[in-house]
Amino acid sequence: MSTPEAGRAAVVCGPIRWSRAELDARAAEWSRSLAGLPAGARVATLCRTGAEQIALFHACARSGLVLTPLSHRLRARELAGQLDDARPAVLLADPEHAALADAAALHSTHRPERRAMTPGPAAAEPEAATDADRPVLLTYTSGSTGHPRGVALSARNCAATNKALDGIAAITTRDVVLQLLPQFHVAGWTVLPLLALERGASLVVLPDFGPQDALDAIAEHGVTVVMGVPTQYRAMADADGFAGADLGSLRLAISGGEELPPRVLDAWLARGVPLCQGYGLTEAGPNVLCVPPSDVDESAGWCGLPYPGVQASLEDDGEPVTGPGRGELVVTGDGVSAGYWGRPARTGPLRTGDLAERDERGWYRILGRLDDVYVSGGENVAPAEVVRVLTAHPDVAAAAIIDVPDERWGRAGIAFVEAAPNATPDPVELRAYCRERLATFKVPARVRVLDRLPRTGAGKVWREALRELTEGRS
Repeated sequence: MSTPEAGRAAVVCGPIRWSRAELDARAAEWSRSLAGLPAGARVATLCRTGAEQIALFHACARSGLVLTPLSHRLRARELAGQLDDARPAVLLADPEHAALADAAALHSTHRPERRAMTPGPAAAEPEAATDADRPVLLTYTSGSTGHPRGVALSARNCAATNKALDGIAAITTRDVVLQLLPQFHVAGWTVLPLLALERGASLVVLPDFGPQDALDAIAEHGVTVVMGVPTQYRAMADADGFAGADLGSLRLAISGGEELPPRVLDAWLARGVPLCQGYGLTEAGPNVLCVPPSDVDESAGWCGLPYPGVQASLEDDGEPVTGPGRGELVVTGDGVSAGYWGRPARTGPLRTGDLAERDERGWYRILGRLDDVYVSGGENVAPAEVVRVLTAHPDVAAAAIIDVPDERWGRAGIAFVEAAPNATPDPVELRAYCRERLATFKVPARVRVLDRLPRTGAGKVWREALRELTEGRS
């Protein structure tokens, strides 16, 4: 690993400013305190995002252990399911989440050893792990469409993801990288943080996201590169301090998780920040697609090209799609995981389950989950296409489509929208807006306005919660 330029810390988080040597020393403390665990043992955590967990990751990676960060936003019974799945040897928790960890362990059939989120006494001198295919990180999918599943990434996966991302971000020791995503999310590790540390950049970590806090951090630390999800970029763009925020140091911003609303992209471009839409999924490490920074002005609605070293293709009913067209997005590359934790290893490429479109440039955009596409009046409707139209309306901050049975059309879409700041969306007007821009069979049968769309811990729209609303289950 490289070392940041003189005077810059390797990791900054609140009052913590660790040099590279201090980070390595803390990782060594963790390695010694965990040295009694067998190779491959999972080390689960329940804590806020912070510097301590970064040191722990490096300790686990060097010692042949598997860091398993769990979401503190889940309930005890939800966490118990993940404990039963991962079967960690140890569950570490900070004081704020100790009670939640204890409750989760009580609901679990697997009872890991409980420890505090601080290195304990040295158990022994650890042995260095050398197998590049050993798992080093176990994270869970967002569960936006169903039950979260564990995905283990190997040292080789993480190295390949870093290399692919560096083909876009070109991180150096002069960079200051801001981490906005939580460490229980795969992107809280493999989208910039691990690359920043490998390349000797300075990594600034926010324990909790707040739009003004993030804008202040960019100005205070001279942040050059940031990655977040559309919800975060929208919140910052809507903050009172956005217009006057000092963003002059930012040379690159990357977004993923879901599609950027056009008005959010435009707001950042108007401030001179190249905001690049990307696409990824936990199973792929997660980086798959990204808009080239030089082409952001023409990128609305698109996820760009495959990252360097990533191969993407389309298939329609198992047959390859050549040239422009639509089909299931299929991915291969060294960053792709071997499969789901506790399940048989995947053979062949990763079939994402996402319906995508490719244009004559070779650019891709995501049209939605294949199992979200519904048939209305004999025609296929991709919810993402309808969402793209709705979020272009100035009164709409975010939107989602859920299909329901319809006596006339077989299936019809219900649109759920979240109001833009100081706006009051009119459902009748929004349906008329859609009719002007979409074929009749794609226009939502109803529009419902919510104060906020329900979201997962990773910031994605929680479709299962919306489906419960359509079925009157909540």
